[in-house]
Amino acid sequence: MHQRASISLFHGAGQPFELCERNVAAPDAEEALVRVSLATICGSDLHTFAGRRTAPTPCVLGHEAVGRIAAPTKVRDAYGKPLHEGDRVTWSIMAACDACEYCNERNLPQKCERLFKYGHAQSVAPHFLNGGFAEGICLRPGTAIYRIPDTVSDLEAAPLNCALSTVLGGLAILDPTGKYSAVVQGAGMLGIYAACCLRERGFEIVACVDRVAERLRIAEAFGATHTFNLSEDSATEIGEALYDLTNGRGVDFAVEVSGAAAALVNSLDWLGVGGNCLTLGYVFPNADVTVDAHKIVTKCLTVRGNHNYHPSALGDALRFVEMTRERYPFKELVGEVYPLEEINAAFNRAMQGDLIRVGINPTSEGSLL
Repeated sequence: MHQRASISLFHGAGQPFELCERNVAAPDAEEALVRVSLATICGSDLHTFAGRRTAPTPCVLGHEAVGRIAAPTKVRDAYGKPLHEGDRVTWSIMAACDACEYCNERNLPQKCERLFKYGHAQSVAPHFLNGGFAEGICLRPGTAIYRIPDTVSDLEAAPLNCALSTVLGGLAILDPTGKYSAVVQGAGMLGIYAACCLRERGFEIVACVDRVAERLRIAEAFGATHTFNLSEDSATEIGEALYDLTNGRGVDFAVEVSGAAAALVNSLDWLGVGGNCLTLGYVFPNADVTVDAHKIVTKCLTVRGNHNYHPSALGDALRFVEMTRERYPFKELVGEVYPLEEINAAFNRAMQGDLIRVGINPTSEGSLL
C-alpha cells in the first residue's frame, strides 16, 4: 500500500527548495520507515546550499534528524534489540555494507566501498525518502539505529548524529585523556561540543577562538575557560596569551572545526612540543592550506583528520548528553524551528550565521506517515 509524504527537493545553489509530495511504498523487511519529528541544518547543508560543495540533484538534504518508527519492522537497533512502531530513534548518517575492506579490516565503515549517506543522495524512485528535510525517511540496511533515552528531548538529540558524533569519533582516535590544555578553533556546533567534551575529560584549560561574540558566549556555557575573538585580537596576540596560560609550553591539544585556512596554521603555531591536532572542519573540496611543516617535525606534533564517524560514536553521543544534560544547556543550541513549508526561510536564517543551529519540523497535521 502506498502513502503520500511531503518532501523538500534541493535543485542546486541559488535555487529555492521545491515542496512536493511523493508516493511512499511500504519498507522492505530490512528497512525501517521513520516519521521525522525534527531535523537541523548542519554546516555541510549550508556548504551545499551556498554552492561550496556539490550534491546530486534533485535531492532531499538533511542528515541531523530524529523521529519515530512509522511502520512495523524486523530491523534491530545498533545493540541487536528489536525495534517497534512508535520507538523514538536517531541513526548514523550513513549505511555501510559490513563486508568490504574498510568495514571489516580498517574499522572505517564511514568509508565503506558501497557507502550511502543520508541527505547526500539523489531523490529518485523508489528511494525518494533519503534525507531529513521530509516527513519521513527510509533507513537502509547497514544503518546504525539508536533509541533516544526518554530524558533526552528532540532538540537535544537531533544534532547528535552528525556534530557530536563527529567530535567524539575524532577524540577517540587521538584519545587526549590526561592532557592539560586545549584550544578549539571555531565555536559553532562542533566547537561547542568539543569544549564540553574536553572539559569532561578533565582539561583544565579549554580556550575557544571564533569571530562571533555570541558564539563565544555560548561556548563559555559549555565549558570554555577562555575565549578569544579573532575580530578583536590577532593570531599572534592569541598565541602569546595561550603560551602565558601554559607557562610558556604551548597547548597540548588543538581541535580545528572552523574550516578557515588560518585555523590549521594557527594550531601548529599554538601547540607545544608533543602536541596533537585534530582537524574536522575542512569538509568542502579545494580547502588548500599552506603550513610550515618544519613545525610538525621539530615540535613532534601529531596531526590527524577524521571524516564522519564510526557508527558506535552515535551511541557514545547519546550517552554523553544523557549523563551531562544537567550541566550543559544542549537544547538551547537549536535557536529557531521552522515548519517544512518554510524551509527556504529556515535556510536563509541559518545562513546569517548567528544561530548555532536552525531546526525544521517536517511533520504536518494529518500526515499519513
